Amino acid sequence: METIPRPPSASREANANGHPLPLRWKRTIAIIWTGQADSILATIAATFAVLWHITATADSALMLSAAGIASLLPVALLSPLGGVAADRFNKRHVMIAADGIAGAFSLALAVAVGLGFSSMLLLLSLLAARATAQAFHGPSLMALMPELVPERDMVRINTLDQTLSSGSAIIGPAVGIALYTAWGFSAVLVMDALCAALACLCLAVARLPYARSDAPSSAGVTADLRDGAAAIAHDRPVAALLVMVMLAMLLFLPLGTLSPLMTYDWFGGGGFAASLVEAAAGIGLLVGSVAMLAWGGGKRLVGVLAVAGALIGAGCIVCGLLPRDAFPVYVALIGLVFAATAAFNAPVIPLMQKRVPAEKFGRVMGLFGSLSTLASPVGLAIAGPAAEALGVNRWFIVCGALLVVAMIVASASCSLRSLDEGA
Repeated sequence: METIPRPPSASREANANGHPLPLRWKRTIAIIWTGQADSILATIAATFAVLWHITATADSALMLSAAGIASLLPVALLSPLGGVAADRFNKRHVMIAADGIAGAFSLALAVAVGLGFSSMLLLLSLLAARATAQAFHGPSLMALMPELVPERDMVRINTLDQTLSSGSAIIGPAVGIALYTAWGFSAVLVMDALCAALACLCLAVARLPYARSDAPSSAGVTADLRDGAAAIAHDRPVAALLVMVMLAMLLFLPLGTLSPLMTYDWFGGGGFAASLVEAAAGIGLLVGSVAMLAWGGGKRLVGVLAVAGALIGAGCIVCGLLPRDAFPVYVALIGLVFAATAAFNAPVIPLMQKRVPAEKFGRVMGLFGSLSTLASPVGLAIAGPAAEALGVNRWFIVCGALLVVAMIVASASCSLRSLDEGA
């Protein structure tokens, strides 16, 4: 009797890199992001508690500026090394080490504060340690994403991470200040350490058959960095995408920093009014992320980027044109602008995944993240004097107009359009 060959199992679909997915891959997603959600929330709560502690004990703009640098600079400088680590080593181990070290720093600082040893240097060290951990954790997670889901769900998995971050940005500060007020600074740090431990546990038990790197070891870290830079420089569509993202960061992100000044100087609002704007931004980001999570982005992701970027620019123009008595309209517009920001962010990793080989994805995303992050302080260096000279409302108009023009030019770029065609 002839044996009929068994057809391949329909449930064994391929991930975005073409490898067979585990049968219960959705459970793996749930396990990993349960740990990530708790860790992100605790990190935001602890960071806010640190900033509030600095405000309450030092009352120094200089120290708050130093805290901002400690939170940003390690990510910008060390992300390329984090990308190399993602390509060289087991991504699960890199993320566990990053979360574990950051949690250990929080626990050690909690003990020090409990014993009465607290200094600005210790607080800045915690922020720098957190940022350093993110520089290694982020590229590994981004490099692992294509191994976790089918290609059709790449936008959704990227948006899920953004949704968790935006949701945590809304409630994290409230959690941090509530614990700080009720039980003290040490309690917030202990919660941060416990949530980091939970994230490590979730990563440890999740089934990740493709977390280990199969790429051959290169001659050294410098060679890996050169290889990642060459992968960007020699691929015109990827280089064009990087320029597009950097322009958006250069023009838009400084406006977020100037938003409190817009509230105070143009609309005459105080601290409560500024907090309403921050809440509207967080809610807008969350709503936009949920919408992208449900939709998936469709097949023309470059079009989504260009339209979302143009909407951000148009929103900034309208914000700058508002009269002084239109603060409620400004709050609503900020919510819409940040909803568009969520739509702009979601397609970036899926577009990169189509072009960059899996064995180089970590180092390329590390360099990509580093360069786009560095665009923000450059934009701030320009925006501060420019806003002083023109007025903050007029600077909103200028940046918004430049962003709209940049998105129109980008949408006409053959190199960028080829990303949607898989060319």
